Amino acid sequence: MCPVLMHRLLMFLADANIKGVNVVGPKGLTHYMASMRNYLWRVSMSLSLTEVPSEPVFSESNAPEPVYQDESITLYAVPIHISPGSLEGFSSGHFKRKRSPSPSSPSKRLQVDSSSEIEQIPVSLATTIQRPDFSPLALLGAQAEEWRRLTIENMFPYKTRPSVPGPSKKERRDQKQQNKQSKAQKDTAAEDQDLERIDNIPPSPPKYNQALPFKERRLPPFSYSDSGKGSKAALCYVLVGPRARGKFDVAKSEALGVPSGPLRGKLTKGLSVTFTVADENGNKVERVVRPEDCIGPTEKPQVMLLLDVPTPDHIPELIASFTENPFYARFRSKLEKDWDDYGVHLVFHLCGLGVLEDERYKAFMRGFADGAHHLVSSREHAADPATFTSAAYTQLRLNQLDAEMFPVPYISASPRRPLTSISGLPPKTELLLSNRLIEMRPPSEPRHDEQAQSYDHFHPAIEQIPSLNLPSAVFQSFAAAKARVSRSSRAGASMPKPGDDVEITPLGTSSALPSKYRNVSSTLVRIPKCGSILLDSGEGTWGQLARMFGDDVDRRSTGVWEVLRDLKCIFLSHMHGDHHIGLSKILAMRSMMNPSPSEPLYVVGLRSTILYLQEQCELEDLGLGNEENGVVPILADALNWRSPRGYAAAGKDDEPFMNGETSRRTAASMCLALGLESFTTVDVAHKTRCYGAVIKHRDGWSIVYSADTTPTNNLVRAGQNATLLIHEATMADDQEEMARDKAHSTCGQAITIAKRMNAEKLLLTHFSARYPKMPRVERSPPGSPSSARPRGPLLALAFDHARFKIADMWKLNTYLPAIERNFTETAAEEGDVEQDDNTGVSW
Repeated sequence: MCPVLMHRLLMFLADANIKGVNVVGPKGLTHYMASMRNYLWRVSMSLSLTEVPSEPVFSESNAPEPVYQDESITLYAVPIHISPGSLEGFSSGHFKRKRSPSPSSPSKRLQVDSSSEIEQIPVSLATTIQRPDFSPLALLGAQAEEWRRLTIENMFPYKTRPSVPGPSKKERRDQKQQNKQSKAQKDTAAEDQDLERIDNIPPSPPKYNQALPFKERRLPPFSYSDSGKGSKAALCYVLVGPRARGKFDVAKSEALGVPSGPLRGKLTKGLSVTFTVADENGNKVERVVRPEDCIGPTEKPQVMLLLDVPTPDHIPELIASFTENPFYARFRSKLEKDWDDYGVHLVFHLCGLGVLEDERYKAFMRGFADGAHHLVSSREHAADPATFTSAAYTQLRLNQLDAEMFPVPYISASPRRPLTSISGLPPKTELLLSNRLIEMRPPSEPRHDEQAQSYDHFHPAIEQIPSLNLPSAVFQSFAAAKARVSRSSRAGASMPKPGDDVEITPLGTSSALPSKYRNVSSTLVRIPKCGSILLDSGEGTWGQLARMFGDDVDRRSTGVWEVLRDLKCIFLSHMHGDHHIGLSKILAMRSMMNPSPSEPLYVVGLRSTILYLQEQCELEDLGLGNEENGVVPILADALNWRSPRGYAAAGKDDEPFMNGETSRRTAASMCLALGLESFTTVDVAHKTRCYGAVIKHRDGWSIVYSADTTPTNNLVRAGQNATLLIHEATMADDQEEMARDKAHSTCGQAITIAKRMNAEKLLLTHFSARYPKMPRVERSPPGSPSSARPRGPLLALAFDHARFKIADMWKLNTYLPAIERNFTETAAEEGDVEQDDNTGVSW
């Protein structure tokens, strides 16, 4: 399960006015969704969850119930577990499968703790929560699941109002008669009628759930332990399309004399019709026409399978599920009767390391009918092309401006092992690639989307490096900018200053949601010989790191893995998804490192952030709890620049991270590891509780991070004389009112804050998606290493994957005209709408 995709998809559906969404997933889905309660909710949507029971299906003798069904598709789920060795010795009785709940079943019937074979009937929490010592942590079994379900109900509370049928003809006649009665009699009759209808409305759900502190309290503990297996399962899915009736043959119906109109409609509904026609002699006779006389054969359902096989140890149970279970065995069959009943058109294979080479798996693939197409997703056998080609293409061209500041994204044009090197695969096997189109009705061969391919300028261009052909206007602009930098470098040599060698890498510079050229918030600060700090971690941050530094999958010791090992602190400003959703992925990847890191990673955040991490750790190893080299939380409130927040002074027994003294001692260890004099948080003004940060190094330099905020004096006072201020600039200067309404800053307001702070340098970031390329901002004149600041701090705009030392930030300032020219030309090549008057740098 991916919190990034789930969060973004649900937000998209809610914005599209979708009122109800069904989500099907593995054991732990309810806990997983409830853990997002502090940042994912929509009052205009309802969410129905179905957890798939974890028991294997190969002992099931009857047809399984679908996990989801509507008029278009029927979806079945097949859980598979790690099975070391073979399945020999397992008796089918050991794996008797529990029935999946029907799609319409309420989610409270799903039981997280299934150690008991008897499904517990949930006891109402209305009584339980009245106890003085009540804690959700004490809830078990059905009550724990009921708490999670009610949590989700509060996150997505939309309810469809029950429909009340309108009056019948008889009621309307009675109403006319009643209108002749006296006013009192009419009022009484109407009142009685209203009361009768109200009585027919189903009762509302209990109201106690609206008062429970779902967001504030930790969820009941979750465990994957279940009867018989004791481990979490990977889920495979079988999607069956509709069994559609054949097409109506107009020519045959006319030859049979079936008149146009209702009779033809009856035939399409499968009914025989009788009508009068004239025979050869002109006599009228009755003719009976059956549906099969003029309707083609029924279209068999087309089937798609998605097989997620993480390891070779999952293969035995997968094979057993599609051989020993009679229902699923029909899909993996070469028998003509099975192929006539169901047409397996497409099989997706999500293969972990070593799966595709396994002889058992290749034999399993060959068991499908010859007409099935096999699309393989395997990191071992696929190339690693860029996904966001527009951003990569921009970076590739900027690399011609400054190769060190704008490095080429790391990609791999060829796989480590080509698919063609594996023998014994079915004939219709190919790699799963982006922009692939496969129609299921009517079934067609997989084909490439040529239109999507035409938008990819990056991959054809990267083959031309280092002799990339730039448009004339871009080439000239680049040459002029490089000349200015060269002249300034020769004329402006200055004495080194503390912090000059600190490296800044913006990984995401967009606000709210990713745009074509920018990911959401994250900035990497690398302190030589000390370690790194990550300021916020929006969705996709791991992918941005991997593209920036390269992903050495085989050794996991260089590139992004080296950066990850060097990472000592992640600061999370607040609980908006575009600032923290990427955290769990980074921690999960860190837990995979071998050898493990030698020092801890400190995560500074709000209580809600730390609570989210702890609940996610029950689903996936994120490294929390190991203070020696794991992930150590620090409460942001305890580092407040003025004084610790009152409620952070002491923690509860079940929340030791809420102890302010403990957090401050841990923060002292973090500062020691990073060579810092202090790390303080600054309460800023946003729509939700939010902190900025002031990072002071013992060498005398400092970095201030604003996070999301309107202009605030707190930041000015706490960050006086900063070496670098990284400040949000969401809106253009002519949108102050919108910025105030959304609790953000304009570019001009950020500049004013920097001047009042007496900051030496200002890096603007967090730009609205309204300005995907360049925001409109008054820029300080091109500088040099020793140039004075006649109008305030040296100003630069942040770009994803720009990498520069603080001492060289003036170069980024000087490059801005050339960067804008490149954006303009790139937009024209890709067919983008030109920027309006509110975008672009003002010179």
